[in-house]
Amino acid sequence: MKLWAVLLFCAATLFAAETYYAVEDLDVREDGVLIEAKTLKLANGIGQFFYESGKLKSETPFKEGLREGLAKIYYESGQIKSETPFKNDKIEGLKKEYYDTGVVQTEVTFVNDEAEGVGKFYYPSGKLQGETPFKKNQPEGITKLYSPKGQLIRTIEFKEGKIVKGFDYNDQGNKIELNRDELMEATKEEATK
Repeated sequence: MKLWAVLLFCAATLFAAETYYAVEDLDVREDGVLIEAKTLKLANGIGQFFYESGKLKSETPFKEGLREGLAKIYYESGQIKSETPFKNDKIEGLKKEYYDTGVVQTEVTFVNDEAEGVGKFYYPSGKLQGETPFKKNQPEGITKLYSPKGQLIRTIEFKEGKIVKGFDYNDQGNKIELNRDELMEATKEEATK
């Protein structure tokens, strides 16, 4: 009886062990599926990349040659930089990016590899900087931007990814409509942040 228990434990441990791949262990087939370079079998495990210093830069889980699970990228300090959930090789779920301090920088939900729902963007302090609604990977609806004190300072309305109109808000909360040039400049500024 003890022998069976030991054999069962060993078999479970063997099959539960995760396979880790270095970049040179993997290759990409013509159809985009990841395979083991030596055996040409579909990759099943975790692909890892490292900084020149030897510290872990990223890790991505694979199942049957496709990204499946939570991929992570790290700063060289070891602090998490981003987390991206994959299902069947597509981004699916809440993707997060972080400042090097560990504070969340962005949160965007993805459905079938496209941004969907309200994306949130934060100041390094952790306070909300802005929120943008997305539909099929395009801004759709009213983007709101806040001051570090939490006061609404700008809104920009998007329809099918195109700018419709926008407003700045002064300290008293009064709306000031932005002209076309100001809107173009404002969205260019926001894109570089």
